[in-house]
Amino acid sequence: MPFTTLPTDIEVYYEVEGTGDPLLLIMGTAADHSAWDAQVAAYEADFTVITYDARGTGQSTHPEAAEDYSMRLFADDAAALLDHLALDRAHVSGLSLGSATAQELAINHPDKVATLQLHGTWGRSDEWFNRMIDTNALPVSLGDFEAYIRTALLWVASPQFINERPEEVEAFERGFILENDHPPTQHGMMGHFHADQTHDTMDRLHEISVPTLITSGEVDWQVPTRYGLQVQRRIPGSTLHLFTGPAASHIAFVEMADEWNAFTLAWLKRHGPI
Repeated sequence: MPFTTLPTDIEVYYEVEGTGDPLLLIMGTAADHSAWDAQVAAYEADFTVITYDARGTGQSTHPEAAEDYSMRLFADDAAALLDHLALDRAHVSGLSLGSATAQELAINHPDKVATLQLHGTWGRSDEWFNRMIDTNALPVSLGDFEAYIRTALLWVASPQFINERPEEVEAFERGFILENDHPPTQHGMMGHFHADQTHDTMDRLHEISVPTLITSGEVDWQVPTRYGLQVQRRIPGSTLHLFTGPAASHIAFVEMADEWNAFTLAWLKRHGPI
């Protein structure tokens, strides 16, 4: 299993699958690399897909101090991982916290990014956003991870998913904690929430100059489309795609994976090769 210690003092677990131009996938709050499994399967025939456990998740290092988590630090880790893999540039796709990380990567390490996909994204954590994060952080601060995932699903999943797909909901919830070989830790999750609540690239987004796709789901309660529109207006030449329908949630990449994968893959193919 591939591990490496990065110059950022983080030991990171990563996986590389497929052939073709490199594509780095950056996952969201508290989730490890395995959350991308359906995307790896869809992309690996056309791209060399790199997934990894960000600091505070999975088998990578979980620093204890909240100050050791920020989007800038996550981006520095991602850049260092690309250096370790001897990759000058990669397509970059991030979801939620991963999208905020990807923004910082494109701003602070612009030569590393060939194209950019920002899914469920925002540019500045305002009061509404921070209160929403507080609802997720409270059960974690009390050590109740099972309450956390039940609460979090109300924000990230669609009503259809929760009401009509109970077996998948149960598998999602059990896989996060009870059946996870490398479950989240309290300090890792609180660090991710800290990064979420301190994110702010709004006045620097204009520095991003690579082809950029922003996507949102019309029933994304956690990061509503208004945030994606704010980002799209700040990145020159970027486009926003709205996924629609009852499954178009913050986790549309799970709920409507076939459509989500087909659209994002087609966009990547239009903007390659590197």
